[in-house]
Amino acid sequence: MNKSNDNNDKKGSLIMYWLLMLTLIFLAVNIVLVVSVVRISSDFSSLKNTTTIKNEEYEMEIENLQQKVALLAEHVSIENENKSIEEAKKNPIGIPVSGQATIISEPEESDVTITEGSAESSANVSASGEDTSFEDSLMNPYTLEISVSKGAKIIAAGNGVVSEVKEDDIYGYLVKIDHQNGYQTIYRYDEEPKIAKGDEVLKGQMIFEVTKLKGTLAYHILYENTYINPFDMIEISG
Repeated sequence: MNKSNDNNDKKGSLIMYWLLMLTLIFLAVNIVLVVSVVRISSDFSSLKNTTTIKNEEYEMEIENLQQKVALLAEHVSIENENKSIEEAKKNPIGIPVSGQATIISEPEESDVTITEGSAESSANVSASGEDTSFEDSLMNPYTLEISVSKGAKIIAAGNGVVSEVKEDDIYGYLVKIDHQNGYQTIYRYDEEPKIAKGDEVLKGQMIFEVTKLKGTLAYHILYENTYINPFDMIEISG
């Protein structure tokens, strides 16, 4: 009887031992699972925070790039506008004499007044299809002759670079300005030029100063090396 009870006690102890072991294993597994879940959750939260920070950084970078693009576009627009203004200044549309000038004869119209600047001196302007030079008359059917008086200034009709300065058999001196847009202007007058070959000139800059009581300027315009009527370019009011 006692032997049977001892066996029962041993079996009971063994069962309790295995139950305890299984409980401990179960707890250990649960602890491992909980730790893993916590770690995964922490990693996910960290990843989420990192992703959020990265997204914010990307958004800031995109915003900065957009601002830079906008500034660059504005700069390009202003630069293009300035270039357009500078290009327009190259067109020889100005009358090549400061002060007032009265057109004596013009192929289709007459009694037209040209105003350029505010100088007190005046110039009488005549347009003719004839030239005193036979050689020029073959190449240039359009010569604008301007009678200038003391105090007047012969000026550049537009921005450009002086491409030629030389003596002229008929008018004394010849100055040619290349406006670097297909246009060239020629100024022929009998007093020494105030500019030299290679000079950059601006519209309205003095080429000759009229110191005599009276003188004559011969003015020509070429486009793509072909003479054109100066009246097709000069801005006229009246």
